Amino acid sequence: MDTRSTHDALLSPTAAEINLAHLRHNARALTARAGDADVMGVVKADAYGHGAVRVARALREEGVRHFAVATAAEAVRLRRAGIDEAILVFSAPLPAQLPVYARHALDVTVSSREVAEAVIATARAAGPLRVHVKVDTGMGRLGLSPSETPAVVRMLERAPGVTVAGLWTHFATIGDAFVNEQAARFEAVVRRLGGALPVHTANSGALLSPPEHFSLTGTELVRMGVALYGIYGPSAMLSEDLRPVMRLRTRVTHLKTVAPGTTISYDRTWTAPRRTRIATVGAGYADGYPRRLSNRAEVGLHGRRFPVVGTVCMDMFMVDLGPPDGPAATVDLGDPVVLFGAGGPSAFEVARWAQTITYEICTGVAARVPRIYHDETPLPSQNA
Repeated sequence: MDTRSTHDALLSPTAAEINLAHLRHNARALTARAGDADVMGVVKADAYGHGAVRVARALREEGVRHFAVATAAEAVRLRRAGIDEAILVFSAPLPAQLPVYARHALDVTVSSREVAEAVIATARAAGPLRVHVKVDTGMGRLGLSPSETPAVVRMLERAPGVTVAGLWTHFATIGDAFVNEQAARFEAVVRRLGGALPVHTANSGALLSPPEHFSLTGTELVRMGVALYGIYGPSAMLSEDLRPVMRLRTRVTHLKTVAPGTTISYDRTWTAPRRTRIATVGAGYADGYPRRLSNRAEVGLHGRRFPVVGTVCMDMFMVDLGPPDGPAATVDLGDPVVLFGAGGPSAFEVARWAQTITYEICTGVAARVPRIYHDETPLPSQNA
């Protein structure tokens, strides 16, 4: 366990527990599913809130030799932590940033002719660059059009100091006709280029799709993202035995019993229907517990579920423990409260209550929340 994180957790009522054994398990399951393709560990957004450096080190121990991040700053942080494997930066670079790519041997996403021209100029002035050419087949976000891609690839292949390491695209949907349409557009580009470049199209959704929906044939690299963290989708979790890597918990910081008719929190959005024991817990929206969960969510406490009541505040929120002589009568100050994970609701439930997706729930866990890493042992029970 990380000593500094443990110290921080003593000073903070809230902590995110990261089970690296579950991460390793997921990596092995997904690598096996990828077959002959190499895998790329996507650790953008601080590894979806789980801690990019610790996650990348664990994945490297599992044989992962390719990583991806969203920004050059994220990549440089990994380099400074000793991650020397290939790192692809997904975002489109600004020309002024490209010397940093050369200095730290980062792979560039070429998403336009302008970026390609800037890469060629930088390789001439600052040193060699590896690039992955992005084709926009229907996502509508980044990438060259299929018609202009071959000319840009050939321009890059002729440029001194530039290595074209990959050709890729990203799917807007999974398991429907539009995926087939995007795949057909991409395959047409690959054919025009003679099929000589390494390609990667599969993300977590494509990797976990049935073969009739998406084939990995011809794919040299698979991007393992959200599935690594065990939060892709309930059906995939069951079918692939993926395990959640993060558990978010806090502690009871205040207890009181209120009379019937007492209102709770900002704007008085909840009123006690009876004499009620209320627990104030030490997490709020500044920790990444969404305000939208007000009067909607449940938490885990003493092996039971209890409702969140009143408006979630910046640093705390309240929980209805029921009558003073009810099942929660033994709840005491400092008792752990599970916001999501083992002993409480799942991240999928929290996302549904917050009307969002699990990705946002995990990446939204604030930097001020200590990450506690459990390397080889199961997560402790909620009463630990």
